[in-house]
Amino acid sequence: MGREHALHQVQGRSGGLLLPVSEKLTVLIDGDIIAYKAASVHQKTFDFGDGPVYETDLEGAIGLAENLIYTAAEKLKASSIVACLTGPLMEISARNFRKELLPTYKGNRKGPKPVLLPSVKEYIRSTFDTKIKDGIEADDVMGIMCTHPSLIPGKKVIVSIDKDLLQVPGRHYNPDTDTKRMVSEQAGDRLFMMQTLTGDITDNYPGLPRVGPVKAAAILDEEPDGPIDPEITQLQWHWSRVVKAFEKKGLTEDDALVQARCARILRHTDYDFKRNEPILWSPR
Repeated sequence: MGREHALHQVQGRSGGLLLPVSEKLTVLIDGDIIAYKAASVHQKTFDFGDGPVYETDLEGAIGLAENLIYTAAEKLKASSIVACLTGPLMEISARNFRKELLPTYKGNRKGPKPVLLPSVKEYIRSTFDTKIKDGIEADDVMGIMCTHPSLIPGKKVIVSIDKDLLQVPGRHYNPDTDTKRMVSEQAGDRLFMMQTLTGDITDNYPGLPRVGPVKAAAILDEEPDGPIDPEITQLQWHWSRVVKAFEKKGLTEDDALVQARCARILRHTDYDFKRNEPILWSPR
């Protein structure tokens, strides 16, 4: 399928439009995970004592990436596909605003990436309607597009296996577990605060030391000492609990804020479209 065709409709493998335009539904595909999986499956690594040697199959990797994307689109009866990717890719740099906030962010990922990863990502970019923004990750692009009221008309579904994206209010589909979810703003905000406390080993930001999911939930669910201002939101209340927990361990609100800004998946209110840069999250 050519790129121009993919911009407007998803052609099923048996032929035909999957949904009429009046019922437009766009799948926001996590292209990073698709590309990584396809490139990894079609790479064999051998070591004969003088360093690794790779056997790769680019045609197979491209075929698998396409199959994963179209299978998800057909499963959801989508009318449009948008693939979201993270740089570097052609003119898009490897800059990441989270690394500017916390230099150790993703600094633990030292192993070699699949050899075919850049080629598969370029193929996705050239074949599908693809969105990529300098300085932010594919997760952020999906979060912005899913929550923006007018960038994409109709319904949007985030397609990813990444649990972090469940911070984003809206429709979600996990193709590995064949699970559909509708995430409310309150549920998304709670997960955001949970991850601020627990951190993320994969992304290498620590959160609050020695706090796992059970302790994090207990911190957020702590009963107030007295009446709560009726004007305070759930997110503001949870943030006050997060700051209190950080201060109990000799840390500051600024320390908590760095963790929150690393944890937060951007929504459309977290992005400056004129400057093309993220707006750092603030509790105020």
